[in-house]
Amino acid sequence: MPRGGEAVPGRETDTGWDRSCEVTARLHALIGQPQVSDAYVRFRLDLLAAQRAARSALAGTVLAPRGSERLPAPLPLAPSDVPFPIGVLAILLEAIRDSAARHGQKTAALQRLSAGVATHPEQLQALAAAAAFEPDLVALESLAREWGVLVDALLFVGRALAAPCVAEAVRARAANGGARTREAPAHRCPACGSAPSVARLRRADGRRVLTCGLCGSEWEAVRLACACCGTLEQSRLGVLRLGDAGPRWVETCDGCKGYIKTVDERRLPEGEVVLPIVEESATLHLDLLAEREGYIRRVPYVMPG
Repeated sequence: MPRGGEAVPGRETDTGWDRSCEVTARLHALIGQPQVSDAYVRFRLDLLAAQRAARSALAGTVLAPRGSERLPAPLPLAPSDVPFPIGVLAILLEAIRDSAARHGQKTAALQRLSAGVATHPEQLQALAAAAAFEPDLVALESLAREWGVLVDALLFVGRALAAPCVAEAVRARAANGGARTREAPAHRCPACGSAPSVARLRRADGRRVLTCGLCGSEWEAVRLACACCGTLEQSRLGVLRLGDAGPRWVETCDGCKGYIKTVDERRLPEGEVVLPIVEESATLHLDLLAEREGYIRRVPYVMPG
């Protein structure tokens, strides 16, 4: 793992060892477990399959930065560096809507969203762009009013739509010589500039590693700092746990009121690898714990894998 804020693209497909089967198997293994929502896990399995299909479709295209087709985009990517093909987004939105219906979720909002973009498909691109990277809340609120949908729901759907495009763009740039020429804050992804969604303490040395919830890249970060706003003021940082001995907890910040779920690899069984999407699906009870105490999840984990 590179140090000092250097990004490693998402581990599932981009480092030479494919964990897609393990991810799927471990998600299936969560079904029926205590404190786990079976419907949510099944939805994430469907979303994962749809996002993988979208990413496969994107891999056959040239994801060149708009207006600069001959030059590799610098890292971290900017919103203008990533195209969002309408056809790919439309298929993915349909899969999200259908999966939500299959698993007993309320779909009225998704139906309104689908109806809105059916007549104005370019708004799918606007949604993906507004939700990706550092979310544009003004744009999201405008779309939410137009479609009669909650902003939080639009943020999740928009980032789920954007994630395959951003992840594939990061992979393509890394493979084609994209250099880090822009500076990202230490609490932002060095590859795409988005916020982290999951943290882990590395088994080998206990160092903190953050995982981008949008492109899946990882980077080493300061242990005693807020992963949401970057503050180093220790008086503002806290921890929420369910019990004392578990390897998973929530790290909070009273400055920005954000939180991040954290897992300590050193306290997991030998050989068990932290897979962020599995952690996300298995720890909704930690989200409820944090929200009950008044903390806010800034961005969801939507990376395809």
